[in-house]
Amino acid sequence: MAYGAGLWHSRTVAGLRLVLPLASVVLLSMLFLLSREIDPSRAVPTAAVDAEDLARDPRILASRLSSVTVDGTEVEMTAATLRIAAGGREQTEAEDVTARLTAPDGRENHLTARRATVDGAAEMMTLAGAVTMTDGSGYTLRSERMLIALDRSSARSPGPVQADGPLGRIDAGAMALTLTPVPGGPATHQLRFEGGVRLIHQPEPGE
Repeated sequence: MAYGAGLWHSRTVAGLRLVLPLASVVLLSMLFLLSREIDPSRAVPTAAVDAEDLARDPRILASRLSSVTVDGTEVEMTAATLRIAAGGREQTEAEDVTARLTAPDGRENHLTARRATVDGAAEMMTLAGAVTMTDGSGYTLRSERMLIALDRSSARSPGPVQADGPLGRIDAGAMALTLTPVPGGPATHQLRFEGGVRLIHQPEPGE
């Protein structure tokens, strides 16, 4: 029985050595015959980059800047476009801007603007054009210009500002956001309205 089994095994191996190479040749031939013609029009499109335009107007797309003030506020800005400003080497201009200010206690303020200028020498970021800020306390503010310090926790709107929040509608001549110490805990951002403040209270249902 052992001799017969060995003979059968030897014949099987010899047969596979002949059949497997022939089968591989047949499969390759079928793949070659059945393969479709290459259609150049269906190639994956590549991004079109205008080198001359970039040379005339150097810029960075989808950029991100971040810093931490000396008193612990995290400042982060993202922009669709960032370029060196014509006014100086330490100034950059950005378009379609979003920014976030995170206080040491974790409370966040989110901002959007059409454009921004970052002055490295003055350590100041100026947002302009339909500036909107959502404050951590529930207020949504609108202004045409807002100044954000990069070295300390400070944001202010030197011009008229409108806000909607828990107390109702607020119109003011200016606004300031500063970092205020909290006894026994981390400092937090405090929002202050100035210059002819007018409040239109909107009572909650049932009041």
